[in-house]
Amino acid sequence: MGKQFSSNKPLLLIAIILVLLLALGLYGYNAFRAFQSPQPGEAVTIIQSDLEANYGLRVQLVAVTAAGGLVDLRLQFVDAEKAKAFLDDPANYPALSVGNDLVLRTSQDAAEQDIQFENGKTIFLLYPNAQNIVKPGDPVNIVLGDLQVEAIQAK
Repeated sequence: MGKQFSSNKPLLLIAIILVLLLALGLYGYNAFRAFQSPQPGEAVTIIQSDLEANYGLRVQLVAVTAAGGLVDLRLQFVDAEKAKAFLDDPANYPALSVGNDLVLRTSQDAAEQDIQFENGKTIFLLYPNAQNIVKPGDPVNIVLGDLQVEAIQAK
């Protein structure tokens, strides 16, 4: 009986290693997907004045902050009713597109926060800047559902 258990030790060790490798692979894949866009479809690029006129939003700032660890996006409500109608759809929650279809997203908690829509109010959104991908001066597009705002230079 003791021999049978000892002969299974290498199999048990191999099984544990395979499970750990699978778990690490899934974690890595999910982390990679968190920063990828879902394949650029028919995104429509608009200029900032159209974002303001049609959707009630004005871009106040796109900046690298927190020693390069975060990207700060500030949007002001110039027409709270239009902005609310647009942002009430979770698909339109702002994301940042950088370079080759790399997309930065806020945390799920931030995306689910209760927003008070008032004319003149500014919302502050922070995005993790993994591996300092965005640097001051880099072009950044704000993605809102099927819309993409023209590139803005990060400060």
